[in-house]
Amino acid sequence: MKIIVAPDSFKNSMTAKQATDQIINGLKSIDSHLNCIPLPMADGGEGTMSVLMTQLGGTIHKVQVKDALGRPIDAQFGINTTRRIAVIDMASASGIEHLKPEELNPLKTSTFGTGQLIQACLKYKPKEIFLGVGGSATNDGGVGAATALGYHFFNDQDRPVASGNQGLAQLTKIEKPQNLSSLPRILVFNDVANPLLGENGASKIFGPQKGATPNMIIKLENNLAQLSRIVKRDLGTDYTNDWGTGSAGGLGFGLKTFFDAKLVSGINKMLEVAQFEKLCQDADFVITGEGSFDTQSKSGKVPFGIAKASLKWNSNCQIVILAGKVAANLVDLPQNIRLIKNINDEVPESQRTIQNGQENIRQTARWLALHHFDKN
Repeated sequence: MKIIVAPDSFKNSMTAKQATDQIINGLKSIDSHLNCIPLPMADGGEGTMSVLMTQLGGTIHKVQVKDALGRPIDAQFGINTTRRIAVIDMASASGIEHLKPEELNPLKTSTFGTGQLIQACLKYKPKEIFLGVGGSATNDGGVGAATALGYHFFNDQDRPVASGNQGLAQLTKIEKPQNLSSLPRILVFNDVANPLLGENGASKIFGPQKGATPNMIIKLENNLAQLSRIVKRDLGTDYTNDWGTGSAGGLGFGLKTFFDAKLVSGINKMLEVAQFEKLCQDADFVITGEGSFDTQSKSGKVPFGIAKASLKWNSNCQIVILAGKVAANLVDLPQNIRLIKNINDEVPESQRTIQNGQENIRQTARWLALHHFDKN
């Protein structure tokens, strides 16, 4: 029996690799003959860089940049010199993980550090930059990143606007840098499909998790709308309603607008890089998962992406989804999903914590081996 083990990370609990290792440990503790293929996954969210570098190979480099509030921070990027690909997680520089709860304020946070990461990787002369945009603390439409790479954003007195979304309220003019042609192609790995503005846009959907109050959300939305108006006038483009431009507080919009980046489904591109189509051809099961399996999972997360890809390439392959939380209102699931299992079900209530995630997923894998895989 061939089992591909391809989970995403479980936020604040375990990385994709840790989840993969524990699932395989649990399975093999019951049946050492199971053919388990480790394939840690990501979809553009946190951890995308490390998973991609596992697939691509290469070296990790550290550089000091500014965090979302402008403070010095050590961030990382990966380089594969053979294929000339740079890999970046925007969260490494501009992620919410670096801020304390009381520091969250999407009016003030900026993607400037992400632009610095892009700048830092250019010394290795990549032909492509793979950029994961999940886990952001920002809502500035990518203006911070563009500023770090040479764009200028002015108010009506020809002075630079303030950093973050708050500065966009005074934006009246955008000036492009002279050397944009030297930038390589940027491929944005999206884990959401949301547009920049509107009821499903960056501010209204993701603003609250970044610390936005209801009144703040109105300001965030209005300021991004001002950005889109000035972009349309000065640059002649309008990607406001395009797929995925609301990712990372509009960083997807900014990268597409200012650098002609291509926005792609992170999970689909990850599966391509990992040659999942070939691996899946003779697989009996794929075990995947994420921290919370809910309605947002349908918009580009790992489990749905894997289920859909498996249906396309091997309809007999069955999908098992493991999660720390499982929503009760899930409908219209892909028909090859055999089982959705909460990793806390097989442990005592006192152990159902984020800190125990690795042990709990291992115990769940043992349960799977005993109750499902031994009869196939």
